Amino acid sequence: MKFMKLKKSNMKIIIVFSVILFVSFIFSGCAYYVKPTPPPLALSEIIKLCKERVPNETIIKKIRASHEVFYLTAREIIKLHRDGITAIVLDYMLKTGIRKKQHRALQRGYQLRPHYWMWYNWQWAPYAPYPYFYPY
Repeated sequence: MKFMKLKKSNMKIIIVFSVILFVSFIFSGCAYYVKPTPPPLALSEIIKLCKERVPNETIIKKIRASHEVFYLTAREIIKLHRDGITAIVLDYMLKTGIRKKQHRALQRGYQLRPHYWMWYNWQWAPYAPYPYFYPY
């Protein structure tokens, strides 16, 4: 059983690395809990930002940081567009809503419906594959 015995220098190295690993786990957990999350963006705030001519990229970054998901009906989309939300921001909000619905559907265990069923059955439109499912 010679291979089971460790030299003192090797033992010190193992102890130092295990302490470093343990401390890094502790601090990574603290960083997770301490990190501030911004409050969810209301639709009125997004409309205000669009009317103030804030660039679309910054608005999208704020929406992404707030983890807000918008499930919008056609009537709400028309109303928001009239209120002044730009087309790019509205498009991003729609895509994230569709993505979230598809992700939830996959979590629940549904498989994607076959194409021929999807195109003439409206209720599966949120679960449709590529044309409606965009990557980040």
